[in-house]
Amino acid sequence: MPAELFQTRLPSTPTRRRASVLPVSIAAHIVIIGAFLTAPLFGDIEFPPPNRPLNYAYTSIELPPPPPVALKPPTPQQAQTTSPTKAPLDAPTEIKQESLTEFTRTNGPERGGDPDGVLVGIEGGVGPPVAALPPPPPPVERQPQKVGGQIQAPRRIVSVAPVYPPHAQAARIDGTVEIEALIGEDGKVRNATVVKGKPMLNEAALTAVRQWVFTPTRLNGEPVAVIMTVTVVFSLN
Repeated sequence: MPAELFQTRLPSTPTRRRASVLPVSIAAHIVIIGAFLTAPLFGDIEFPPPNRPLNYAYTSIELPPPPPVALKPPTPQQAQTTSPTKAPLDAPTEIKQESLTEFTRTNGPERGGDPDGVLVGIEGGVGPPVAALPPPPPPVERQPQKVGGQIQAPRRIVSVAPVYPPHAQAARIDGTVEIEALIGEDGKVRNATVVKGKPMLNEAALTAVRQWVFTPTRLNGEPVAVIMTVTVVFSLN
């Protein structure tokens, strides 16, 4: 058989027509569906009425008035006792001033009064005598500090020259006297002791040093007494 009998030829024109009609058909369907959906928006449509609040039926109930309460008559107050240890029940109409004699008689030795029965206090006063307050304790004095480290030596502001003893001068004795001086918080010399010196010159050196005055020494901003060594020189020249 010839080969032409088994070959199938499809026409080309209908296939091209179907391919060109498909987009047009899709567009037409979209227009129809959109018109169907938007048509109610432009028409007169009655929407359902909104929900209305529910009305509840209620009935007021009137309660009966409460029964009257029977008040008990006030009980008569007890008679005021004359015992001084019990408080009075009725307010006094007037307050009398208690004399000192009556107070001493009422408050005897067993109640803290005067054991001898002697009137004490000020005439016309009320209440027991007040004991005298003890005197305040003396201020605590700080221990003197030795010069050195944080404690700087005070500066001498008043200097008195020693008087050369005539007998030491006649004996041609000179030299130095070392004195340990206790300088108070006010800068004045409180005490002086000879550490190293000569017998004929020691007393004259002490007399001069006791009259010296120094600047007050402070520690942490507060004045403090210090101990320092001073030297007095005796020279024949």
